[in-house]
Amino acid sequence: MASAIAGVLLLAGCGGDGGGSGGDTDDAGGSRAPGGPGSAKGGSWKIVHIDKQARGTVEAVAAAADDDIWAAGADQGAARPDSYLLRYDGAKWRRTPLPAALGGRVSQPRLDASGPDDVWLHGVAPAVGSRIARWDGTRWRAVPRPPVRGAVGDLKAFAPDDVWALVGGQAAHWDGSRWTVTTLPAVANRLDGSSGDNVWAVGYRDSGPGVGGAGGETTQPAAMRWDARARAWKLTPTPAYRFPDPAPPEPGASLDGVLAVSRDEVWAYGMHSFDQGESPTGPSAERVLLRWDGARWRRQADADTDPCLSRPPVAHDGAGGVLFERHRFRAADGSCRKVPWERLPATGAVTAAGKQQLWFERVGRVPGTKGFVGGGKVYVMQSGNPLVLPVVAVYEP
Repeated sequence: MASAIAGVLLLAGCGGDGGGSGGDTDDAGGSRAPGGPGSAKGGSWKIVHIDKQARGTVEAVAAAADDDIWAAGADQGAARPDSYLLRYDGAKWRRTPLPAALGGRVSQPRLDASGPDDVWLHGVAPAVGSRIARWDGTRWRAVPRPPVRGAVGDLKAFAPDDVWALVGGQAAHWDGSRWTVTTLPAVANRLDGSSGDNVWAVGYRDSGPGVGGAGGETTQPAAMRWDARARAWKLTPTPAYRFPDPAPPEPGASLDGVLAVSRDEVWAYGMHSFDQGESPTGPSAERVLLRWDGARWRRQADADTDPCLSRPPVAHDGAGGVLFERHRFRAADGSCRKVPWERLPATGAVTAAGKQQLWFERVGRVPGTKGFVGGGKVYVMQSGNPLVLPVVAVYEP
């Protein structure tokens, strides 16, 4: 990656088991950079922040630049766990409480950024819906909630005056001063875009081609694109799914996520399943993986067998490579590899017999590089004292 990320990896490589849960922390609170066999061709995940004094998960992460990374986490075990912010400024990580601009406590914090002066933070507040704040490069400022009941699901920031959010089954757009709510032609589960004029929402529809009739499908995948000229969301045709006869009970297909790489490359994924409680011996559920080529959606072959394509895509490197869940990277030439990471050393509370897993809640691209940043946890499964340690890690193919 660029020099700032390289710098934090060098710092992490010099670290021990120190750290702490508050204030400034050198070496990312006890991080160390993996090396050895795991650093073979293609790179590996390198942990750049780990707080070994805390228990919990980093729930959100966003890179505004290679030397400006934000994350949000929550401590585990407290009766009312407090969320917190982490920020890497090119030299060190700092942990702080969530900003006062949010107006109160939130759960499920989420982050997105279009640049160093445009970082968005939102979370769920009981009886309120969502609270939202924006970092303008100097301080956090409160942003009003969209005028729709419900909590913000996905939020995508393209610029300070160009932000989209899914909330209450509708789409809302922020123009720098206010939200405008628009109706969606189908149910949306997720939203993404590669630019302000290439924004997609995906989910399912319960009417139209492929719904009802032969096969009895209750839902079909729905992919909606924002038409700026018409000021409306429009459905784009997607392949229909159907189980062979005899059809199982209540079959249906839906899209659960979307990754927009460019105007000519968008990935959407989901499932085609049925009520297995009524028919436990029915056909196998199948993964839905669609790819937009700039003109139409096509089914992606090998979505149930390929080691990469059988997993949800989560981020892209800007150079033809796509990162898939559970540490799989598909290069521009179509080759797939598992991305390694070096396990934590058996020191302190981590025992040599413990089995370790690296789980990410969110993964994003680091601007200006081909690298990724992930926020999540290292889960150490060991007798007597299992651990869940919050981590931030980076990977460059």
